[in-house]
Amino acid sequence: MTRLTFAVSLLFGLAATGSLFTFWGAEKPVSYGKEILPIFTNSCWNCHGPTMQLSKLDLHTREGALKGGEKGPAIVPGKADESRLYRLVADLEKPSMPLDGTKLTPEQIASIKKWIDQGANYDVAPQTWAPEANVTSAANNMENAPLPAGARDYWAFKLPVQAAVPEVSAKLTNPIDRFLEKDRQDKGLKAAPKADRLTLLRRAYLDLLGLPPTQAETAEFLADTAPDNWDRLIDKLLASPHYGERWGRHWLDVARYADSGGYEDDHDRPNAWKYRDYVIKSFNDDKPYSLFLKEQIAGDEMPGRSFDRIIATFFMRSGARVEAREKDNPQYRFDYLDDVIATVGKGTLGLTLQCARCHNHKFDPILQKDYYSLEASLYGYV
Repeated sequence: MTRLTFAVSLLFGLAATGSLFTFWGAEKPVSYGKEILPIFTNSCWNCHGPTMQLSKLDLHTREGALKGGEKGPAIVPGKADESRLYRLVADLEKPSMPLDGTKLTPEQIASIKKWIDQGANYDVAPQTWAPEANVTSAANNMENAPLPAGARDYWAFKLPVQAAVPEVSAKLTNPIDRFLEKDRQDKGLKAAPKADRLTLLRRAYLDLLGLPPTQAETAEFLADTAPDNWDRLIDKLLASPHYGERWGRHWLDVARYADSGGYEDDHDRPNAWKYRDYVIKSFNDDKPYSLFLKEQIAGDEMPGRSFDRIIATFFMRSGARVEAREKDNPQYRFDYLDDVIATVGKGTLGLTLQCARCHNHKFDPILQKDYYSLEASLYGYV
């Protein structure tokens, strides 16, 4: 065999074994089909594949990846450092991907970087994808996701413990006053001087009714010198129908109450006032808060079904609605459900639950499975 024949045979042999690039000192191409496609199918296509394109991004074809989604191209061939796909999986930009909290291995991230730098070639035809296995795996991961470390340590998630009423130097009989006085003493502060009767009267009226007292009401109170005059005044204000009007409006804000539907068409809701009156009446009747919440969240399922309890469930539907061509846009339903979950979370729990629509909370004990469990329980309302 001549040296030329040997050299040609060697080169063809190296090419056949994939060693030619090593022989010449060049980098072996990253195979999309063998190295990148498995990463995409396991970690990316649940959200950006043939069946779902969140943010309008489809990674299942090269054209889709180059076109990108709402944030622009996902891949800049030859420039991994400028490609959002690489920057997100490498945690160089937020939000870190994948969104389910799993992380790609350093080897997988390096393969994606090298593949993009080499031109991001899709060396196999677009795949038909059966997502069942991936969906099942994702569902299992979601169902068995652990709470973040220390998530239940925050004071709001612990049962309250009754503290002993502190001893203070001032002669105070009300336990709340004693707690306040103890805090002032610890900080070297003194209580403000006691307000005069006219100032107290105005404060009570503005606080409980939202209106100042009339001249006749002022004269009547100042002329009343009986020891229980203050107690009788508070009872009188609490018994006023204006008390529910004053304090009910705060709950109406929580319930995002409006007399129309919002958005462009903004149709009137001719019967919305019935819910407003239900709230006012509940305050004036001194209804227990626990019952007040139950009626609004599940009044139609409670025993003793009544007109008031049916009206109370308007709490679940009082948010803004598009109303125009809703039947042609079924996705609106899930936005409405998200609005209800947000209202229930912030309005009754003091928690932002709607973040878990996309991911587990990082610090609170709120998992994505909790969000969708709540969504399922509310589905029939919206």
